[in-house]
Amino acid sequence: MIKTKNKEIYIVMYHYVREIKKSKYPNLKGLEFEEFKKQINYFQKNFNILSNDNFIEIIKSKKIPKKKSILLTFDDGFKDHYKYVYPHLQKKKLFANFYAPVLTIKNSKVLDVHKIHFILEKELNRDKILKMIFIYAKKFMGKNQDQLSLNKINTKSRYDDKKTVLIKRLLQNHLPIFYREKITNKIFSLILDTNEEQFSKKLYMKKSNIVELYKNNFSIGSHGYNHLWWGKISKTKQEEEIKKSLNYFKKIKVLNNNFSICFPYGSYNANTLKILKKYKIEYALTTNVGAVNYGNIKENLTLPRFDTNDFKN
Repeated sequence: MIKTKNKEIYIVMYHYVREIKKSKYPNLKGLEFEEFKKQINYFQKNFNILSNDNFIEIIKSKKIPKKKSILLTFDDGFKDHYKYVYPHLQKKKLFANFYAPVLTIKNSKVLDVHKIHFILEKELNRDKILKMIFIYAKKFMGKNQDQLSLNKINTKSRYDDKKTVLIKRLLQNHLPIFYREKITNKIFSLILDTNEEQFSKKLYMKKSNIVELYKNNFSIGSHGYNHLWWGKISKTKQEEEIKKSLNYFKKIKVLNNNFSICFPYGSYNANTLKILKKYKIEYALTTNVGAVNYGNIKENLTLPRFDTNDFKN
């Protein structure tokens, strides 16, 4: 567990929170609901747990509370968050921020990043998955398969072994998007053998869930429209992603003046920050590891976070 101290704010990032071992996908990497409840109890005893409005007041005033504080954030719009997280936090009268890509709320498609997670959950033999990637790369890419060069792929990770990281890197950003989507879709269909639309409806929150969270004083923020790597696409495409997501949240009446954004994959660049300033986004969250303190509180569009695993005993 990380060392914490007063006059710092710890933004904690969550993804899957569910009863994992009892589920259909017991090998999924996530946080068991019982462990989540214990973690929340620990936070309540040792930190101020901030609401989105509290946090924005701190950002604007540049005055960090003396007692160490926590901001809870939940990425990707999983139904886990509605089924497990929301009622538990509501019972404890606590607050949190939820960041859902618009595409997930529409419940028709499973994001590629999550297809990869479930491929890895179902097929534990990493060599077999890698072999499938190379087979379908050869089939789909033909003469372009030289783009499959592994030399430049960084396989360092805080949590995954090298083969798992290699699979993620290949299918998330190393290959050209057209080919990696085709390869991911093919492997997902073979290993999971499921209807994607039905899988999506079970995996993600729907619009009414998002609206209910908002009406019960939980904060909704943007995680993009299609959950793309913003730092790897053009400024025009980035603005389209951001503007379309803001318009959607405005349409369903969950967008207010205290709106924030969480970068998909933690990916951004100088163009991203210009666009966020244009649309008057209050703050944005990265996947850079660290606490919010007097050294970085002015950098409201590139705030660091910790993973839930950083607070495990």
